[in-house]
Order: sequence, then C-alpha cells, then structure tokens
Amino acid sequence: MNKIENYLKMFEIKEVERNGEKKTIVVFADNASEDLKNSVRKAHGEQMPTDWIFDKYHSILDAMTQYNDIESIEDNRCDIIDGMVDIYTSELTEWLNSSNYNVYYLSNAIEDGASDSFQALAQAQYKAIDEIFDEVLNLIK
Repeated sequence: MNKIENYLKMFEIKEVERNGEKKTIVVFADNASEDLKNSVRKAHGEQMPTDWIFDKYHSILDAMTQYNDIESIEDNRCDIIDGMVDIYTSELTEWLNSSNYNVYYLSNAIEDGASDSFQALAQAQYKAIDEIFDEVLNLIK
C-alpha cells in the first residue's frame, strides 16, 4: 500500500546519546506531513512525546506494509500488536517506568483479571500499543 510507504518515508531513524548511552530513535523527517504529525500527537494522548510511542507508531506502519489492504490489516491486528509486546520482564518494567501514564494501562490489565504480574505488564503494554494502532489505522483510512 503506497500510502503507508509514503508515511514511512516521513520518519527518520537516528542514533543519539542519552544518559551516556547510544540509542536509536525514530523522529519526524523534514518532509513529515501535518496529518502524520497530528496523528502521532493523538497517539501520545495526554503524555509528552516519547521515543517509545514514536518507535511503536513507526513499527506499526512498517508491519502494515506486509498486507495488501485495510481489511487484511484489520484481520491481523492482534498478531501485529502481539508481536510488538516485549517478552522480557526487564523490558516491560522499563516501559512501565518510562511514563506514569503506563500505570493506567497496568491498572486496567489487573482489573481485567490478569493472572499474574508478568501477564498484567504484557496486557498493559498490549493495550498501549493497541491505542497507537488505532491512530495509525485512522491515518491510513
């Protein structure tokens, strides 16, 4: 789908140094359209801009290029999102610690009956990625 590929070209992947560590981040390219910028802002909700949300937004777009149409993307939504959820507890707790807002997702996962702490963290992150997915889908529709 050309539209998705065009949006992907509106991002750049850069290497930066943060807290003494080199890190790869996703940022807007100079040619980023206003509709893309607005969509990414919506994906952030009430949060300040985060590298994690930019990365997931870009990763979702990239994953969508594997499908031929919106219907196929929607049919494979759960698999796309599930493939982006961190599998290591250290990565999940790092994500949880990255924003106070992520506690909201964790609380919801616990209320939804997560059977243990690891499952609650994974479900919380899944929900966060799912909300970003909504914004990406709205953009490409």
